[in-house]
Amino acid sequence: MPFQERFDIIAFRSRQHAFHFSHILRNHGISSQIMSTPKEISLGCGLSVRFSPHVRSRVLRIYKQVNSPITGCYHVVRTGADSEIIRIPV
Repeated sequence: MPFQERFDIIAFRSRQHAFHFSHILRNHGISSQIMSTPKEISLGCGLSVRFSPHVRSRVLRIYKQVNSPITGCYHVVRTGADSEIIRIPV
């Protein structure tokens, strides 16, 4: 069976906002990573902030306080070379 990983991302409109939001999450004790936005989304600046689905509610609460311009929030399931991307309402 191929390796499967699940994670959530917020795709940003600008690189500056992506780095700023990642910094804010770290200050709140939430682990995150800057990553290239998956090609299936291909909107915005090309950068997203990746985080665990287990902290989604906390991340979205923080996002609503900061209100940086985003292109969307997504749940990603990667199985081998295939990706399934589901938009998360914000």
